[in-house]
Amino acid sequence: MYQFLTNLTQQISNDPSYGYLAALIIAMVLGLLMLTKGGDYLSDHSSCIAEALGVPRVVIGLTIVSIATSAPELFTSIAAIRGQADGLILGNIIGSNIANISLILGLALLIKPIQTKGAISNNQIIVLLLLTIAFCLVLFLSPTQTLSFEVGAFLLAFISVYLFWMTSRALKKRNSNIIEQGLESNGGESSNSLAFSSLVILLATLALWIGSDCLVFGAKNLATLAGIPEELIGFTILAIGTSLPELATSISLVRKAETEMLLGNIVGSNLFNIGLVGGSAGVLGPVSSQTPHPWIDYLFLVLITALFCYWLKGRRLQSKDGILLLTIYLSASLCTWIWNG
Repeated sequence: MYQFLTNLTQQISNDPSYGYLAALIIAMVLGLLMLTKGGDYLSDHSSCIAEALGVPRVVIGLTIVSIATSAPELFTSIAAIRGQADGLILGNIIGSNIANISLILGLALLIKPIQTKGAISNNQIIVLLLLTIAFCLVLFLSPTQTLSFEVGAFLLAFISVYLFWMTSRALKKRNSNIIEQGLESNGGESSNSLAFSSLVILLATLALWIGSDCLVFGAKNLATLAGIPEELIGFTILAIGTSLPELATSISLVRKAETEMLLGNIVGSNLFNIGLVGGSAGVLGPVSSQTPHPWIDYLFLVLITALFCYWLKGRRLQSKDGILLLTIYLSASLCTWIWNG
């Protein structure tokens, strides 16, 4: 798809008119729309399948929904590697994780307060904090600010163990009696629902693939035209765009008072962005930071994650906390644009 777009716009790429610029903007808008809707459908129907199988709701948020809403970041990163736009990847991963907590949770808190007590286990909180700190330290201490093959392989191994652990816990907690009753009363309907959801997931995955190529194509070439580092585009435009599925899911969940799934989705998405997306990028890459002061992004990510993990210990989050998170997100975006632009 990326090569198709390149060939399609080749004739107007050197055109002094605004035709090429308009084509890049259209590609980005189309990509964002396809990523948003694809991630939305993938999230909804993954959740339907998990619920039909009797998986606890908090586990759905930590695994199935988190993987689904992290799919845009994964597809975008793969497209960026194929399009030789490595600078977009780290900015997208770090920017998405910051946006998941400060922007998405901040907006959700403006809608309704959230009680965090007992929503996320201490093990999950510790894993998120340690993985985030380790990820940022590895990048900071690397002389070339590079996510290497070895680090990528470790991250993929970690996320595989994490998935196995979460799946094992889900199976142990599942109430077989309730599942059997549901299957007995709605066996045919459940089978039809699972088949339909599986088909939608396949179509949503196709939309994510096409959308990610469109978005990366537009973002990379727009950054080149404007002389803006690719990582800044990844930190802002791509990060917000690929986080739209998390935003749509979170707003829906907070309105339904699904606190456990909401917080589980944020925790799980950040884990998968680092473990799955970062791991895949390292193995397929390596990828490097291209900004003069990348430590600014690392620092904001560690600080916002530490604050989030502290709040998960039992704080009742209100609108004033949402305003604080949105202020932090604005500050992070301004700082990285001022010092890394």
